[in-house]
Amino acid sequence: MHGSIPSEFGFGPPEPPRRPRRGWVYVLVMLAGVAGAVGLFAGALNLLMGHVANLTPQAEQRHEAATGVPDEAATLSGTARGLAEELDHVHEGIDVDWDASAARTGTGIDEGQVVDSAPGIFMVDTMMMGFYGTGTGMVLTADGIAVTNYHVVENSTDVVVRMADTDIEYNATVLGRDSEHDVAVLQIEDAPELPVTSLNLSTPQIGDINAAVGNGGGQGYLTSVVGEVTALDKTILAGTDAAETTSRLTGLIETTADVVPGYSGGPLVDRDGQVIGVSTAASPGETTEEVNGYAIPIAVALEIVNQVLSGEETETVSIGVDGALGITILTTDDGPDIQEVTPDSAAEELGLRAGDLIISVEGETVTTSSELARAINDRNVGDLVEVVWRDASGATQTGTATLQEAVVN
Repeated sequence: MHGSIPSEFGFGPPEPPRRPRRGWVYVLVMLAGVAGAVGLFAGALNLLMGHVANLTPQAEQRHEAATGVPDEAATLSGTARGLAEELDHVHEGIDVDWDASAARTGTGIDEGQVVDSAPGIFMVDTMMMGFYGTGTGMVLTADGIAVTNYHVVENSTDVVVRMADTDIEYNATVLGRDSEHDVAVLQIEDAPELPVTSLNLSTPQIGDINAAVGNGGGQGYLTSVVGEVTALDKTILAGTDAAETTSRLTGLIETTADVVPGYSGGPLVDRDGQVIGVSTAASPGETTEEVNGYAIPIAVALEIVNQVLSGEETETVSIGVDGALGITILTTDDGPDIQEVTPDSAAEELGLRAGDLIISVEGETVTTSSELARAINDRNVGDLVEVVWRDASGATQTGTATLQEAVVN
């Protein structure tokens, strides 16, 4: 199988710019076989739906009781607790037309109802070396700290957010991310005091009515799709149509809402329009009965925001600009094949050349461009990494590279 893979160290052969239905992650059991995306990267290329993998069991037992569920805010710390207290029911929330959704007929995918008022919610547009992508996000502080899915901004060179209620655009910087939990923290730049998102940190109950809100298919405005909570503490395998890698996402809220690409990073709200989660994945299907959506509980997202703003990296949280080698990669049957080496880059200094094949990074075997991207993404500028590669003559080479600053998120 061959396919060009966008990565933090470059892109494969260019394609004409396009704005596909994207900004999404699908849950998989059987892996699809179309090359063209990186792990949770739902960026420049179309994605195909997979199947739900039910890996954890306890959601329903954990919430059998109708009362006594602890408030998630009680477990938060530092900035996360402060945000939870400041944003808890801070306003009336997102205006969802519940009656119109309830009156819907037919078995096809719900296209959603237009949302007229969504304070603190924005649409995301990203650029990736000539490709474009879309998603949704939420403002957490008036000075522009915001949250979306990491896969919405992964490998982007530019991030622009457009406030849903005003249509005003701002540039945004990725402050940090947790790829394991698919959360990115943004700083919206040069904005006046922004409206914030209103949250409900109480744990939802199975059967609760909710709605996902987002920029479906990059349509340029918000719609809402209504469903109900069917499981909590859900674990899924998430990947893209390339299926080179999958990620195990845990602790998710499952809903019957017919979420579609473009809702990624957007709010899942309760019956009062208060945000309870961050939409991140969907199961496949062509009818409403087949589709489920998955959201990260808002408390989990706030903890990641807290960690990023603390300035201290963890095993899963990276802050600031990642390290890079400075190469363009194409996935081939033999593995990650170097197509181009940037002049004066870490790769050139190491001795890598076009036509070389990367075998491992820091002792970790890499067989796809996705695996190579993640092996590099998890390291910082200035880190020393041992790289093993096979050169054009077939000889195996080993060397240590000092990672340079990545040009993409």
